[in-house]
Amino acid sequence: MRTPFLSLAVVTLALMAGCQSNQKNEAKAQWNQARANVLTSLARDQYKAGNFDNCAKTLKDAIALSPRNAPLRILSARLAIERGQLELAESELKLAREFNPKDAEADYLSGVVNQRWSNPEVALSYYDAALTKGPGELSYLLAKAETLVTMGRAEDALVSLKDRVVFFEHSAAIRDAIGQLMLQKGDTNAAVDMLRQASILSTDDLNIREHLALALYQAGRHREAGDMIAKLVTEEPFASRGDLWLALGEARLLDNDNRAARESFEVAARLQPASPQVFLSMGKVSLRTGDYKRAELALRKSMSLDESSSEANLLLGYLRMKQERHEEALHAFRRANLLDPTDTTSQCMMGLALKKLGRPDEAVQYYGRVLRENPKDPLASKLMTSLDQVE
Repeated sequence: MRTPFLSLAVVTLALMAGCQSNQKNEAKAQWNQARANVLTSLARDQYKAGNFDNCAKTLKDAIALSPRNAPLRILSARLAIERGQLELAESELKLAREFNPKDAEADYLSGVVNQRWSNPEVALSYYDAALTKGPGELSYLLAKAETLVTMGRAEDALVSLKDRVVFFEHSAAIRDAIGQLMLQKGDTNAAVDMLRQASILSTDDLNIREHLALALYQAGRHREAGDMIAKLVTEEPFASRGDLWLALGEARLLDNDNRAARESFEVAARLQPASPQVFLSMGKVSLRTGDYKRAELALRKSMSLDESSSEANLLLGYLRMKQERHEEALHAFRRANLLDPTDTTSQCMMGLALKKLGRPDEAVQYYGRVLRENPKDPLASKLMTSLDQVE
């Protein structure tokens, strides 16, 4: 008669033991998750500080506690990308997508990995997936645009950015990207307008200000460009950039401020002593100011650094014409034309040198050749007219 009561007691004790076991497991899981969260926060701080070795150790401990944690896998992938471990990164991102298919960042980082692997088509598909899941994340859109440019689809990149510029109404970055693409397209005035908007939205961003200055230069607004570059080169790292000093010199030269141009070129030459373009520009300003000795030294230096420069030979020809050394000028213009047969200026100048040498019949052949290719060529037309008037 006691057996049923004993059986019931055993069952009750078993159920109680099971409940206690489940409670212990749940408590342990909660404790592990809490520890994993603390370690995740620590790992993020270590990652941001560039303490990658300790970050890797912390992540290993955190993943052991919470192996199906998608944010941990994504952080692990970010660390792997930083360390150049792309296969590991992609493996972690696959797990992150498995654990949380809605997480856009996993797709974005897979796009980064495939860009590093030079797989732009695959990268583009991941960026599109990231944008579908996270349409409000600008970095995904900019990454997509960059990939399209890499694939030779700059117009598509421009369209994709323009479509979202109103959505990101306070973003300087998207306007900066649009402005640079417009500049590549040759739409300089629109590029200036867009880059000016970007500069207003981010007044402290000197890189955007640099982009605006160079756009102004390309748009022919040389004084404004020069003034902006002049402010940039008062601050590091711009003060140590020879290319910006060169651009400043060119802007001042085109604005007819020869003294300021020369000063800028001299700074550029100190910063970039192996740049043929710097010495070519010094030759230009020296020619303009009648300093023929300095012009020759600069042009010779430029040609020693770049023997294939047709422009340096062309300027040397101009110098020889100024010195009335017409035979040498003709030789320099021929050399320039050999280096760049498409340059009609060198052909016209050969004709002018021949005219100065008393060989007008040969001169007219060069003018005629240019005019046959382009009947509206202004230099050839002017020289042909002057020859006709002399005759």
